[in-house]
Amino acid sequence: MKALGSLGIAASAALFMFVSVSGGLSPMAAHAEYVNVNKAGWWLTPYKATKEWTIGVSYTDTSISYIAALQKAVQAKAKEMGVKIIEVDAKNDTNVELANVESLLQQHIDLLLLEGASLKASVASIEAANKANVPVVHFNILAEGGHYVTFVGSNQIESGIDMGNQIVKLYKQLGKPKLKGVYMRGIAGYITDEIRNKGVKDTLAKADLGDKIEWTEQYADFSRAKAQSVAESILAKSQDYDFIIANGDDMILGALGAVKAAGLLGKVLLYTSVDGLPETLDAIKAGEIVSTIFQNPEGQGEGGILAAAMYLDGDKDLPKEILIPFVPTDKSNVDEIIKIADRVYGK
Repeated sequence: MKALGSLGIAASAALFMFVSVSGGLSPMAAHAEYVNVNKAGWWLTPYKATKEWTIGVSYTDTSISYIAALQKAVQAKAKEMGVKIIEVDAKNDTNVELANVESLLQQHIDLLLLEGASLKASVASIEAANKANVPVVHFNILAEGGHYVTFVGSNQIESGIDMGNQIVKLYKQLGKPKLKGVYMRGIAGYITDEIRNKGVKDTLAKADLGDKIEWTEQYADFSRAKAQSVAESILAKSQDYDFIIANGDDMILGALGAVKAAGLLGKVLLYTSVDGLPETLDAIKAGEIVSTIFQNPEGQGEGGILAAAMYLDGDKDLPKEILIPFVPTDKSNVDEIIKIADRVYGK
């Protein structure tokens, strides 16, 4: 699926619910309402499981706002479907993740719904489930290795590509030979942080801008408070920056606080980040942040556990990937995205 590379596209707001799948329609057993995973918003289809399946759910780190929203979506759909969930939090530690998964397996779960904490190291958890003959469904993050039923989530490289495209756009707008930017990175080694960074840098290299952006990069752990502290420290040393980007909305919001405190709002542009948190969308509407890349925790969370229940109920023909696209969001389409974000985040 191609990334949405530019903001202000009229069709982009309508695309936030579109689903791309690497397969055809998903045939459902006669007992349950038919779920067409090609249909926009398919995860909202009412569904009752054939029995109270026990599904183990492993999250990367629920202290991150987006993951907390993902958890809320999983819980809501599980309750609707009548399935039991046992939830664990890896706290971004693959050793904790593996211990959690082994504990879930000892509790005789019927399926493991996994949001891998590491692209490669999470294979240990996947293989543990494989060895126990417990099927695995990935959601939000697709880790490498082992056998799995399906992945429900977004292609994370697209968010980095979209961010990179926004920097290309800014470079053309400002007309300077070089730009100075602050890049607020997430957690060192975290899958989405690494992939988004790759998307940004590869996109700039492809546009022959790899040596025309002078970066100051620092990890802020997807934390709003830490990002504000980091940004304050950076801006205390120099205010000669053109823009700030972040690999997550909590961090761009923290940076916004630092920019305001330094009296630099409008001079140092809060240019783009990823998630689509309600506060970020409000800041876009107010002209304080330029853009974000919206990803849908409702689609990933509800879709992930719905796919898990469908498989347990007998649907063995699910597509290997069910992809929910990112939507670049700025003033041109923010009102449409606010509607879904307010529901998902319970504003």
